Amino acid sequence: MLGTTRLDPTRALLLISENPMPQPDLKKYEFIDALRGIAILAVMLVHSSQSVSPTSTTLQGLMDEGARGVQLFYIASAVTLCMSWISRSQFEQAPIRNFFIRRFFRIAPLFYIAIVFYSYLYAGGSDYWSPHGIKWWYAPLTALFLHGFHPETINSVVPGGWSIATEVGFYLILPILLTYIKSIKICLGFFSFSLVLYYLNKFIVPQLFVYPENQQYLVNNFAYFDFLGQLPVFFIGIFCYLILRNNYPRPLIAIMGGALMCMLLVLFFYPSAKLPPHHLIAGGLFSVLTVLLANWPMRLFVNKITRLLGKLSFSLYLVHPAVLKYFHTFGISGLFPHSNAASLLHYVCVIVVACCVSWYSYQYIEKTGIVLGKRLIDNLEAKRKVYGTEQ
Repeated sequence: MLGTTRLDPTRALLLISENPMPQPDLKKYEFIDALRGIAILAVMLVHSSQSVSPTSTTLQGLMDEGARGVQLFYIASAVTLCMSWISRSQFEQAPIRNFFIRRFFRIAPLFYIAIVFYSYLYAGGSDYWSPHGIKWWYAPLTALFLHGFHPETINSVVPGGWSIATEVGFYLILPILLTYIKSIKICLGFFSFSLVLYYLNKFIVPQLFVYPENQQYLVNNFAYFDFLGQLPVFFIGIFCYLILRNNYPRPLIAIMGGALMCMLLVLFFYPSAKLPPHHLIAGGLFSVLTVLLANWPMRLFVNKITRLLGKLSFSLYLVHPAVLKYFHTFGISGLFPHSNAASLLHYVCVIVVACCVSWYSYQYIEKTGIVLGKRLIDNLEAKRKVYGTEQ
């Protein structure tokens, strides 16, 4: 924490929601950056293991669960965006416009560079996610963040681009949602409705997109990747924000959070077909972790390394597939034998190289985009004040 006094994070969140600061720059919470850092470590873990797999089936199973890091990103994103919206919307003159400008300049500059880079890297060839080849219109569709509406565009141009399409879908509805979601009870109602949409989506998608049996994986994955497949996770994140905002007593959080964490861990590691979808259990698990870390930022999770990785997480997300691709192209991955130790060492090497590249993309692309967005918002707000005074 900055300064010499320690502020209770849940109390701070409550103060933000009730008494927004009179300036647009919000306080950054260390546990949020740490959550993003843990999320990207998990995502890189599963992808690294696909290049150099361990011999232990248990370790492979744990590495496969790194795919749930995307749900942790969504939880952290929902909490952060709710904090930002509640604070800024009360003093900005055009909060909805500013929200979308801020979101666009946060992700678009680096994402657009990734589109160009990966289009060149894969040169329009067919791959797992686009078995019929990458068509010319896939890239512009992705640039418009509309790639999340078709099984062969959602993940074909930029590796992992599906999660960005889904995230943008959440951006589009969040300002509307937060005009209605004022309590945990209302949030639970929205969450229940999102579950209905989730199961309808699983039923309707196979009817809309018909593929041969050997390409059926496109449809199955699309039903998971698309916006409705992930929507319940975002509502879990909003629920998490409301828990933090309500500033419940810490002993109650410790008891309820600890019990819920144990129950969800059992469900997570011993899944059953009759239980809720695995990624929704993960969302609940990460939501509890978020509340606990907001109150007790344990050094094991919240430290300089996880916070740094959290700041670099968006760059790392877009950069690490290229690192893995070049590791394979230049035979670096082939130098690692098929063993548990080698798989983990390969993972560490991927992290180090990806961090080196991501530091530059974060400093010179991401931060530049954020500054440009802020300047545009400041200019628009200033003009609106002038016109309002004249009137």
